Amino acid sequence: MKNIILGVVQGLTEFLPVSSSGHLVIFSHFMNIDTNVPYFALLHLATFFAVLIFVWQEVLQLIKGLFKWEKESLSLILKLIISSIPAAIIGFTLESTVESAFSSLSLVGIFLLITGFLLFSSDYFNGEKNIQQITYLDALVIGIMQAIAIFPGLSRSGSTIFAALLMKMKREDAVKYSFLMSLPVTFGAGIFEITKVSFNPSMILGSIAAFGFGLIGLLLVKKTVIAGKLKYFSIYCFIIGFLAIFIL
Repeated sequence: MKNIILGVVQGLTEFLPVSSSGHLVIFSHFMNIDTNVPYFALLHLATFFAVLIFVWQEVLQLIKGLFKWEKESLSLILKLIISSIPAAIIGFTLESTVESAFSSLSLVGIFLLITGFLLFSSDYFNGEKNIQQITYLDALVIGIMQAIAIFPGLSRSGSTIFAALLMKMKREDAVKYSFLMSLPVTFGAGIFEITKVSFNPSMILGSIAAFGFGLIGLLLVKKTVIAGKLKYFSIYCFIIGFLAIFIL
């Protein structure tokens, strides 16, 4: 039952800008279960398939453009690759450091406060660039923010949306780019750790729950974050962050 609850938490918080990994650490502590990094990675893999379904049209368009050798599609694919490189480097070089961060509730709380600050600031950015107009430097900056967000408590979606808006992207395009660039990272994290997972029925059900609630989370973020409501998520992160540091 606990693994299923963690699956629901992962699914709902993966795409909402509140840090799914931070919530998994907090709920694991609250339910008195050991932090299971490989299982967390499996849940990330489940949400990978959720976002793949959500942006399948954009992915299909990119694949078609790749085969037709279309300049715009090739440019966007290269930018997504550039955005993925920093996270891959940090994931491989700082694996033990990242795993140790999952055991520190206070550190998770601090990172949640940082996430709250990023989200609160994001509402003051208004850009005009669409997803095709961002530069390769923009893609790298967004990728660096995604890499930093590998630590629990730092929201991946919140950090990348913040960076995209900082680079003067339109809000809708910032969210779309964040979803697209999450695909290789969540897939890579899941595949990298899946061999360490000791599968049991509750873990499988938890993964299914993460997938289903991930779709719900995607719908919620589309309706709320795009509408410029990031400050409400920032308040939530501030509250949970303080609770993690001083109470839990």
